[in-house]
Amino acid sequence: MQDLFEKMKEYLNMDTEISFDEFDGYYKKVTAFLNDSWETLNEEDTMLMLFILDNLKSNGEERSKRKIKEAKKYAKMAQRTEIWANALIGRLREAGLTDEEIGKRYEAIYEAV
Repeated sequence: MQDLFEKMKEYLNMDTEISFDEFDGYYKKVTAFLNDSWETLNEEDTMLMLFILDNLKSNGEERSKRKIKEAKKYAKMAQRTEIWANALIGRLREAGLTDEEIGKRYEAIYEAV
């Protein structure tokens, strides 16, 4: 989990954009991790994963608007990451967090990066 978060921080601090192949590879690592471990994530790791998913989603959506051959693939990745993000938000709500608390924690992660 921590490796995925550190990699996202690295991507966010880059001056250049990663290739489709690297984006796709990272996306696949994130979804494989979620498929195996999403139910066992603690609150902190769930928040970190939510941060990862949100960034994947927004970058995928942005790239899907371009006139490139991978546009549809980016759109699919954005849709799937949104589904995962909604599932994690649901778990956080079940754990007793309000939307406001989730938002504050998310902002704290964003500001720390």
